[in-house]
Amino acid sequence: MEIVVTDERDERFIDMCKSFGCFLDEPQVVLLLMNYKRTVGCTSFKVYDADSAEITTLFLNSYDDRERISYKLIRQLEKIAMDYEFKSVVVSFDSREDILIDIFEKLDYQFVDSENEILLKKEFKSLI
Repeated sequence: MEIVVTDERDERFIDMCKSFGCFLDEPQVVLLLMNYKRTVGCTSFKVYDADSAEITTLFLNSYDDRERISYKLIRQLEKIAMDYEFKSVVVSFDSREDILIDIFEKLDYQFVDSENEILLKKEFKSLI
């Protein structure tokens, strides 16, 4: 499997989003997980605020190895966010019952108090 770094204009990303019933035109960075020219997963982020990126998508076409594929995509997205010098990454959910919340909690994301949304955040550790 190969991770491809691209943007929201990539037809593979657009097709995958459409297959999940959505269309996003705002992510700045998109990762596609390819397996023999087939897109098996994607994730993306956009600027949330001056210090944070927001994960806007995490779609998987496979139920096999769902957790492993999610970890791989999220970790790579975090590395890119750090390269852009973001200090944290956030992700929001519509419901506390979302199945992806467990995956983010295992990756050290913490719930943040927010009146308007269910928000998880991961602060990057400084090497200094």
